[in-house]
Amino acid sequence: MKRTLATAAAMLVAAAAGTALATPAHADVLCMTVENAPFYASIDGYGGTSYLFTLSPGRGFRADGWGYNDVYGRNWIRGHGAEHPDRTGWVLHNHTNC
Repeated sequence: MKRTLATAAAMLVAAAAGTALATPAHADVLCMTVENAPFYASIDGYGGTSYLFTLSPGRGFRADGWGYNDVYGRNWIRGHGAEHPDRTGWVLHNHTNC
């Protein structure tokens, strides 16, 4: 009986942990691009790397990552634009109204 209760308790803890990991830490934020926004696949300490395309001004941008500052003090946000909803990447925060 003791072993069965311990096993059941362990299964509940594992199930709860799996649920917690699947829940996003924060909600996405819907913004707009306010000027041409070069869109990069990734970033490093110096800014965007692997340029993909430029998002047009006045289009939607769904941000899902925040607050990466490069060595120049520029803030980058991660997400995807309405023009390319299937690509997640990075834009400069000041190119959006987020």
